[in-house]
Amino acid sequence: MQNLQNITRNIADDTLVFESLSAAESIQLTHNALELISKFEQGSEEATAKELGRACCLLLTIAQDFMNVEYWQTVEELYSGVNHSFYKQEVIAIRDYYLEYLSEQPVSLYKQR
Repeated sequence: MQNLQNITRNIADDTLVFESLSAAESIQLTHNALELISKFEQGSEEATAKELGRACCLLLTIAQDFMNVEYWQTVEELYSGVNHSFYKQEVIAIRDYYLEYLSEQPVSLYKQR
C-alpha cells in the first residue's frame, strides 16, 4: 500500500486533470467510468481498485462535490489498492450520486448540438 501523502497527491493530480478536460474528453472519460462501474456492479469485469478510484474521483470532480467526506474516503481507500469488492456499495452509491447530479442539471440548446 502507498503512503497517505502519495495517495492524496495522486488524487489531487487526477482532480486537476479532470477539471481541465475538454468537453469531449470529459464526456468520453465519464462514459468509460460509468461503464466500468456498471460492469463491476454486474460482476462481468474485474476492475482494479485504482481504476475504480479514478472513476469515482472523476464523477465526484464533475459533480463538483469536494465536501462529501465519506465518498472521498472511499476514493482514497480505492487509490490505496484495498480489496475493492468490500467497497462495491460505496462505488455504486457514488455512481448513483453522480447520475442524480446529472439529472438535476439544466440542458442548454448549445450543449444539445
